Amino acid sequence: MLLLCRLLFFVYNPHSNIAVRVFSMPKKVKNNGVTTEYACHRCGVGLTPENSREVATEYSVTGISHLCIDCEQKYFDELARVEGRSLSLFHCCAAFNVPCKPIVLADTDFESNETAWILYIDCLAETGEDRKDDEVLTFFDGETDLLRVFGRNFTEKDLAAYIKNERAKLDRIAGTAEQRTRWGEREEGEAKEATEKRYAELDRLYAARASAYSGQTITPQMKITLIKVAKWDFEIDRLIQRGKYTDAKALQTMVDNVLSSEQMRKKDEKPVEGFELMSQVVALERAGLMEDGKFLPIDKTQEVLFKRFIKGKKYDYSLDVCDAIIERMYSTMRANADAYMPDELPSELDIEDKFNEFADEETDEEREHKRFTNTANVSFEKQKKATKKNIAPNTEA
Repeated sequence: MLLLCRLLFFVYNPHSNIAVRVFSMPKKVKNNGVTTEYACHRCGVGLTPENSREVATEYSVTGISHLCIDCEQKYFDELARVEGRSLSLFHCCAAFNVPCKPIVLADTDFESNETAWILYIDCLAETGEDRKDDEVLTFFDGETDLLRVFGRNFTEKDLAAYIKNERAKLDRIAGTAEQRTRWGEREEGEAKEATEKRYAELDRLYAARASAYSGQTITPQMKITLIKVAKWDFEIDRLIQRGKYTDAKALQTMVDNVLSSEQMRKKDEKPVEGFELMSQVVALERAGLMEDGKFLPIDKTQEVLFKRFIKGKKYDYSLDVCDAIIERMYSTMRANADAYMPDELPSELDIEDKFNEFADEETDEEREHKRFTNTANVSFEKQKKATKKNIAPNTEA
């Protein structure tokens, strides 16, 4: 009971980070100013019936857990790494106000299960040990005496021996269960710190390879290949550090061959992948046409397009030629419609050379072409109106 009192003091201690994270009231998520749902206090994800638990209203304002079930599992894993799974189960039951009833785990593979806390929660629900008369049970409805959890004759001395044994077991285990499954167990003679450093580097190499497929679906076979390639990348780095460049080159050839056989090189990308929505978003962001999943304003888009795709003058003639082409098209359309033929083009057809796509000055060749086609400079309505406005005072005079 002394240990339980110390535990509860730690949980409710206002100076404890765990107390703030576990027992604070969950926040609500706002979308456009409208409150929509409660959020996990650890990762911020919206809490739903699928990713949270119902808790006793006696100790909760909202009636739902403060953390999502995945964050509860991560918290359990953090404790298990320092004190073993058995003590971690007891402490998490106290922290999350869940009845401690280890008997529900009798027919399960609790010790090796990667999501042991979620397994325990599921076992409680399946056996009906989480409720009584439709009321959600609390930690105080389960076994609260740590000594009785481990047996009737379990003493404080036995508890000390158990903790010492658990610590010794943990000293022999490196990394998380997921890392050990993905990268293999600790190598013979390798220190725990070296193993964890190796796991971290392998995770980094895997993430670097996987980032090349952002916006695509990574299939199970692709994942197996990426794990294999990450291991080889790690060995290549070690060979280079030892000066074994020939061996490193041979291993790099193996990497290239396996990526080629699985069609996972950039040039092997299937055309259909370019039509996936996420692929298009990623491509547009890389091109600078989108930011944070949103399209740029039209003026910014024009600037980006000009910088990326227009390297110099696009046309080898002046803007006057463009005006003449527009004038001929406009006149032909009105003639075909038997409409009035104005002397000037409407001001809205005047083209402004914002991006300097046309030649600055008229060339001799352009003048010759204009003489041959009997083409004169085009005037616009706004120019005529501006001229009349400027000369009006002199005319009256």
